[in-house]
Amino acid sequence: MKLVIANALSALLSGIKINKITDKKTKSILLSDFLNLRKAVKDAEAERQEIIDKFQKDWSDELSEVAKCRADKAPVEGHDEFLEAEKDANSLIAEIFNKDVEVKIEPIALEKFTSYCESEDITFEQIAFLQDFGIIN
Repeated sequence: MKLVIANALSALLSGIKINKITDKKTKSILLSDFLNLRKAVKDAEAERQEIIDKFQKDWSDELSEVAKCRADKAPVEGHDEFLEAEKDANSLIAEIFNKDVEVKIEPIALEKFTSYCESEDITFEQIAFLQDFGIIN
């Protein structure tokens, strides 16, 4: 699975209120899946943050000017080197999150998950996403 998918799954699972899941086995499996996903993403997140921090430090003098142009929906002119460096930083981050990673996932039954959904705001799209990547079978 791509790191970008692992990151999205981790984010979705992080919003689940685990104490509202009454079935202990389901709770344990979801927690394990979340921790495995989080572990896979952790190093990539740290690397992403290093790139962002370095970019912000290197371009701190132009950062606020470009942000103001964008906020005003004005063209960003006279900052060609900044824009090129920003493009490069974004490409590096995209490369990091497009890597394949092996994550151990144990699926849970849809019925076990839908019993949790009765009391929570979970969309059909979120359930389908979890099913597409093996969290729910």
